[in-house]
Amino acid sequence: MPEHDAPTFGSEPHSSSDEPTRASGAPPGAPSSLTDTAQSLPARIGPYRILRLLGEGGMGVVYEAEQASPRRTVALKVIRAGYATGEMLRRFQNEALALGRLQHPGIGQIYDAGTADTPFGRQPYFAMELVNGQSLLEYCDTHRLSVRQRLELIATICDAVQHAHQRALIHRDLKPANILVDESGQPHILDFGVARLTDSDAHATRQTDMGQLIGTLAYMSPEQVLGDPAEIDTRSDVYALGIILYEVLAGKLPYAIGHQLTEAVRTIREEEPAALRAINRAYRGDVDTIVGKTLEKDKTRRYASAAELAADLRRHLRDEPIMARPPSASYLLQKFARRNTALVVGAGAVLVVLVLGVVTSTWLAVQALRAEAKATQQSAIAEAVNDFLQNDLLAQASANNQSGPSAKPDPELKVRSAEPGRGPDRRKVQQPTRSGGRDQENHRDYVCRSGAVRGVPEAVGARCGPGAPGVGPGESKDPQHAERLGTYRLASRQVFRGRDAARPSPGDRTARSGP
Repeated sequence: MPEHDAPTFGSEPHSSSDEPTRASGAPPGAPSSLTDTAQSLPARIGPYRILRLLGEGGMGVVYEAEQASPRRTVALKVIRAGYATGEMLRRFQNEALALGRLQHPGIGQIYDAGTADTPFGRQPYFAMELVNGQSLLEYCDTHRLSVRQRLELIATICDAVQHAHQRALIHRDLKPANILVDESGQPHILDFGVARLTDSDAHATRQTDMGQLIGTLAYMSPEQVLGDPAEIDTRSDVYALGIILYEVLAGKLPYAIGHQLTEAVRTIREEEPAALRAINRAYRGDVDTIVGKTLEKDKTRRYASAAELAADLRRHLRDEPIMARPPSASYLLQKFARRNTALVVGAGAVLVVLVLGVVTSTWLAVQALRAEAKATQQSAIAEAVNDFLQNDLLAQASANNQSGPSAKPDPELKVRSAEPGRGPDRRKVQQPTRSGGRDQENHRDYVCRSGAVRGVPEAVGARCGPGAPGVGPGESKDPQHAERLGTYRLASRQVFRGRDAARPSPGDRTARSGP
């Protein structure tokens, strides 16, 4: 990359010329300072009489000169001796071509271009409008412009940039030092030496600039620092206008640009600028939103043109709603995640562990509640069965109920025990089948061992088999035992009689089923 295009790191001194400083490392024979250059001022360059030195930079020297016809004072820009390389000549001619295509009060006008014989050899030059003024930042500070005046001035600069964009020109090196403001307050954009055509005629320019950083680093957009001119469009100039707007309002750049190129590039591409509202609370709201939109890393989220930026600035000044909107919470979260990948991954892992812990604890709690509910249900079933046996079944067969002359078996015993509200809950009784089966088996063993099967229906007696004892109530030698067996016989008869009474007769079944 030619030395004159070396990026400027951080802010630089401001000058009243379009090329404020000269790059270091000039080849032998080139002027080393303004003083040395002034001592060897040429009397004439082409048809122009040299009056004084205005300034010098890495690309060339600017003189104040007088034109004979028409008689006027101009700024004469000449490539410095020792720098007239093919690349320099191409850019020099490109600037003359760019200025020739532009006619706007906010852009320095070109009057003439040519080549002159000098003691240093043939040197290209072009004559342009001489702007007597100060650099943008100097003008704002000297005249103590209010916030409103500064916004109006930036909007006027945007108009000039939009004019260049409409003529298919991208400046690529917009910065306060390249914007002079005259005494009337009219800004003038200068130094189109690195401007690029946006149409198909600029193919050769794009190929030559491939891999080079063209412009001043502190004002470059994230896509511009990649060095690929194919990624640069009018939104790159919009980004530079955002940096200028930020600096005009805050008095400093939005980033702390270091002296290492790789670190500076990383800062521009990855770090978010300090919010303008954090510097001055007066910028909260529309101004902060407008500046934030111009400085978006993603160019698709910026203003599409300088005209849109100017329009939003003027809407704010007229107290009208602006088009820009603050970024959404989801977008800010995505940007935070990209900047803090390790932190987000770690937090995500912790969150997953917490969720799994909550799910596991909840599942175990539900299982415990289900087990408790099941145990409660089993206890209720056992209690209901026990109540049924004591209060319904055995009460029918008790000696007290059977001793009276009018005692009759309860034909609805089984039916009543199955009706809702009149016996144990069927749903509860149906579930403990296995435990109930064990109870029935134990009861049958007791009946068979005690000989209580005698005198009961054969269907019951058949369960004991041929070896069952045949001790009846009259044969028992123990009076208490005999009484218990008698009570059981009565209870068993009542059960079976109630079952037979509750069972519908064949005639009833036929009548219910219908013909």
